[in-house]
Amino acid sequence: MRGIEDAIEKQKASRRNAEQVRVGIIGYGTVGRATAEILSSHAEEISVKTGGVSIVVTRICRQKPRATELGVNGITVVSDWRQVATADDVDIVVEAIGGTSVARDVVGTSLENGKAVVTANKALIALHGDELFALAQEKNLPIGIEATVAGGVPVIRAISEALAADRIQSVYGIVNGTCNYILTQMEEHGIEFAHALEQAQAAGYAEADSSLDIDGLDARDKIAILARIAFGHSVLASEIPVTGIRNITSTDFHYAHRLNSTIRLVASAERADGGVHIAVQPWLEPRDSMLAKAAGANNAIFIAGESVGTQMLYGRGAGGSATGTAVLSDVLQIARQIARGQTESSLLAGFDCAAPLHPLPRPNPVSWFLRLTVNDQPGILARTAEAIAREGINIDSVIQEPNMAKDRLSFVITLEPTLETTVQRAVEAINLFEFMKAPVLLLPMISSAEEHV
Repeated sequence: MRGIEDAIEKQKASRRNAEQVRVGIIGYGTVGRATAEILSSHAEEISVKTGGVSIVVTRICRQKPRATELGVNGITVVSDWRQVATADDVDIVVEAIGGTSVARDVVGTSLENGKAVVTANKALIALHGDELFALAQEKNLPIGIEATVAGGVPVIRAISEALAADRIQSVYGIVNGTCNYILTQMEEHGIEFAHALEQAQAAGYAEADSSLDIDGLDARDKIAILARIAFGHSVLASEIPVTGIRNITSTDFHYAHRLNSTIRLVASAERADGGVHIAVQPWLEPRDSMLAKAAGANNAIFIAGESVGTQMLYGRGAGGSATGTAVLSDVLQIARQIARGQTESSLLAGFDCAAPLHPLPRPNPVSWFLRLTVNDQPGILARTAEAIAREGINIDSVIQEPNMAKDRLSFVITLEPTLETTVQRAVEAINLFEFMKAPVLLLPMISSAEEHV
């Protein structure tokens, strides 16, 4: 009799799964709320795209549930995330709380309790991806991470699926919409960094504490994930060299324009002899390049393959609606599996405990932009040129605007193509001079798409 009862229960569950997949959302901030709202407003289209499967939110966890929300539209609102991660009426858990400590427990507990997981948490995946994907494989459950990089731009699916048969040579581009918005505001309106940051916060593109964005750490975690998937090796985000945009000034844009260029924060990973070069730093980009034309909160990511050449993906990389759409792309894909009763783990290349990659310096010589800020005095240019010449580097040009304040004068030196390690030695020597008012701003100058690969 027990066997018959079990069979009946399985048949009931199968019929239920074919009709409805239930989602629990943990964290109801920008991403969590946008996910729920899009799921509700696009219900009819989603049902068509999933072959008639109804995807409904059954539980939401938020820190302080409001009385008016309790039980609305059949949704249970709780303050303890465990009441979502272990609930019988949840098939897919959307982790939207951010951070890496509690979020790690959320994902782990959800998988242990038989729930598929979707997350937009790039820091979590960059730091604990190996562990979480191993657990998902053990439980034969999928983890969706499309939303961790570039908001609504489907770059992870492009690399892991569409270009899976090719040998990726490099991945590079703008992956932080907040920084791109700030730099665009600085360039278009001639304002300083602090003012542009305030505008980004007012527009909802930057948090009150925006250090993860402006210091390049968000972009670092994203390029760590993309490099893993593209090259099939583990990458420690903490080893990736990072330079953010705090020290970019309106003067830098002025000099960049003199060189018919602009400034963009670029995350890049490219194959090199003996490994991979990975870095996050501002680049000086020609104003007619595709990267330079990516303005505002948009992302632009280039994937260079051995066979297919270079592909570009472009779109909104910041904001709840873009990220929520990416979250739901994974939810829909997993819902189809659940409806068929055939969930399976979604192990991505680079998250299977493969040998780690240790980032190497930029492999090819490139031109360089050096902005010096000094207390003007005789001999500055001669001493700076001498420090550069000691490393066997040729100066291409010196640019200085007239009538600048002498106690904090900024001028630019551009260098002919030089290896990164060589130019860094020269910069270290220049930074020791007593006339320097701030460290040298060092930007690679990329003159064509071919130099990226």
